[in-house]
Amino acid sequence: MHSPPPKVTELENRCVEDDAERLTQRIRNWQPAAATPASGAAMAGESSTTWTLSNGLPEIRAPQLTAEVLHEAVRSHGALLVRNLLPESLHPDLVRTIDRVTAACEGTKPFTRHYFAPPDALREKMPGGELGRSRAFHRDSGSAMCAEAPSVAESLLELYASLGLKALLTDYLGEAPCLSVKKWVLRKTRLPVHQAGWHQDGAFMGADINSINLWIPLTRCGGDTGAPGMDVVPTRLTEIVAANGALFDWSVSPESVNDHFRETPPVAPVFNAGDALLFDHLFLHRTQYRSDFQRPRYAIETWFFGQSAAPLNQVPVSW
Repeated sequence: MHSPPPKVTELENRCVEDDAERLTQRIRNWQPAAATPASGAAMAGESSTTWTLSNGLPEIRAPQLTAEVLHEAVRSHGALLVRNLLPESLHPDLVRTIDRVTAACEGTKPFTRHYFAPPDALREKMPGGELGRSRAFHRDSGSAMCAEAPSVAESLLELYASLGLKALLTDYLGEAPCLSVKKWVLRKTRLPVHQAGWHQDGAFMGADINSINLWIPLTRCGGDTGAPGMDVVPTRLTEIVAANGALFDWSVSPESVNDHFRETPPVAPVFNAGDALLFDHLFLHRTQYRSDFQRPRYAIETWFFGQSAAPLNQVPVSW
């Protein structure tokens, strides 16, 4: 049985100094494991749960989520959609937290250090302007690295553990999971939404890693809801798709997507607040693009990696 989720409303009762020290040690003390296991998505084993296919994606309810179900869904379709993973009672406070962290990172409003207290380890691990460039990238898109707010980061780790995710991800990855400074992000989309590139995260993180991404929208989004969700190609890929004709060397052009995936064309699923989409570094996706969005979309994105196969360029964080 999972433990009750921590109350996000109690964030400001936390000791920022203690949280910053814990996060600092997670960043400084991360070490790769000695051996590389088989990738979770490639491990054998059949799922005992039958899912529903929605827009070509396997879909289950949160109580059905197991490492075996996740293995099979990623191996066969590239991703798994989990409905109602995050308790509804937490949504308003998490949205408020994202508002405060992104505003504090932008310097537009003064908030307590619970929402902006970047540990020294960030500059140590991201020297020579790298930290500044990452901050500018997130600021321009309305997002923020979770590590900028250690109390938020530590409370989220406690929340994930209370939902049973640490044990599940350990089983899925076949080893202890770790996170990443750069790929642990609090998101609030800016409007109008600019056309983002189709991409597989493995194009810039590396193709030979052991990964799973947890993307949780806190806004009903996607489809015709009026808030941007995610465009996805609902199929399992086993390699990085060529970037011919794309804007960036890590992206894939819309023309290439339309030409190469005619049997599994892109879809824009509808997500409810608190749902979760899980996928690995080979899944092809982008922020949903339309010109008529009226509402921003809030989300938390957390990439997890096996400790022996984490991308060093993303600044691993131990858990």
